[in-house]
Amino acid sequence: MKTGAVIVCAGKGARFGRDKACVKVNGAPLFVHACRTFLRAGGIDQVVLVLRREHFSRAEEWFPEKKVRLAEGGACRTESVRNGLDALKKTIRGVLIHDGARPFVSPELIGRVISALDSHEAVICGIRSRDTLKTVDSRGYVNSTLNRNSVYAVQTPQGFRRKMLRHAYANAEHKEYFDDAQLVEQTGGKVKVIEGERKNVKITFPEDLDFFRGKQEGYDR
Repeated sequence: MKTGAVIVCAGKGARFGRDKACVKVNGAPLFVHACRTFLRAGGIDQVVLVLRREHFSRAEEWFPEKKVRLAEGGACRTESVRNGLDALKKTIRGVLIHDGARPFVSPELIGRVISALDSHEAVICGIRSRDTLKTVDSRGYVNSTLNRNSVYAVQTPQGFRRKMLRHAYANAEHKEYFDDAQLVEQTGGKVKVIEGERKNVKITFPEDLDFFRGKQEGYDR
């Protein structure tokens, strides 16, 4: 089954304080690191980078190869993913959706998601919680304590049969979802969970970059 990857890096970085796609890490924009890993991983036939239009020229400098196609981001993540799906070649039957802000993804994890997609229509990776988790109401009081043995922190890449994911997006009731698997769940699809990687963290706040570079290195301005 031909498989493509859609790497989404078109967000405005509200929690980060600036557009994360502009941040340089080890000499390259943040989105470059994840894209390089997908190109290096086996089993990926095409990569679509979803970016804001002003970053297209920068991406073209880093990835002139035909295997990488660019798509413009939408007003929200759901629209961005839909644009990425539209940019994939028609021959692509499996698709991995990945957050460009997860630069530590490994070729091994990508390979395990692809392998699981041979047997399942939807596959996500996640880490079982080490912490006690509680639901909290709007006033800051605890509602309930969850069984942490059945709670996972979900990561990307998330893998789907393309036909199933397109159906889920076509029937989406709202514009924004927590992740792509939620759309599949909403339409009655079964989602397989496999083990993720603890190092596969998401860059959400500026201090998260300390995982990737020394504290003495300043932001690229």
